[in-house]
Amino acid sequence: MALKKQEQRPVAEKGEHIIARHLIEDDSIKEEKNLVIDGVDVSGRWNTFILSRVDSEFDRSFFREIKDTVVGSRINRCWQCGMCTASCTVTPLYRRFNPRAFIYMMQLGNLKELKKYIDVAWRCVGCYKCSQRCPKQVNPAEMMEALGLLIKKYFPEEVQSKLKVDEDVKKIYDDMILGHGRLDLAKLHTSAMQKTGRTKELLGKIERDAIFKMAKDGRAFSILRLGKPHNWNSSKEAMGNYLKNLNTIESSEA
Repeated sequence: MALKKQEQRPVAEKGEHIIARHLIEDDSIKEEKNLVIDGVDVSGRWNTFILSRVDSEFDRSFFREIKDTVVGSRINRCWQCGMCTASCTVTPLYRRFNPRAFIYMMQLGNLKELKKYIDVAWRCVGCYKCSQRCPKQVNPAEMMEALGLLIKKYFPEEVQSKLKVDEDVKKIYDDMILGHGRLDLAKLHTSAMQKTGRTKELLGKIERDAIFKMAKDGRAFSILRLGKPHNWNSSKEAMGNYLKNLNTIESSEA
């Protein structure tokens, strides 16, 4: 009886076992094959090393600029425990969105590294789970807000080109708030999926199951009954004036 041909193990990606692998350049990872140290075979996942890195491209004035903002005033409290990233609702969807790493880059004033994350740095949804669980009260959620504002200031051209879709989704968000005083999350989600070219996913199992669950527990119908907030006309006028003044300031700075 012929022996079955041994199945070949798939080739592992370089540094695949490293946590937050996307933060490390390929050239900084060294892997040894059949590595033996003091007579002990350390092949496999233990043969991966990260070369020492010296970061000389940092700007402390950027750190001070973050610290001087209301939302970033507690940046120096962060001790890099990672609780913010572990709590984040966005990170499982966008692995490159890493609040802990972003705060570290801001502490160093490393604009070169931050520039690499322009496309994801804006994706904080403001759930505040990270801020609730931060042991040092750094308030990472508002740190992400400060990051978004400063990236727009320092890299306006890149923001304009890379965040076109995000700006489109933001407009949908603004129109909902100003038009009705409330967010229609189902519509916002659907519009965002369409803008990012993920229309087919709306028909997938995950989306169908979510819709069924919302219909079953009554949330789908309660959304339809939501009216406008009390005294909405006054609030709408105040928000409209604020946005108008903000646009004027941004136009003059540009």
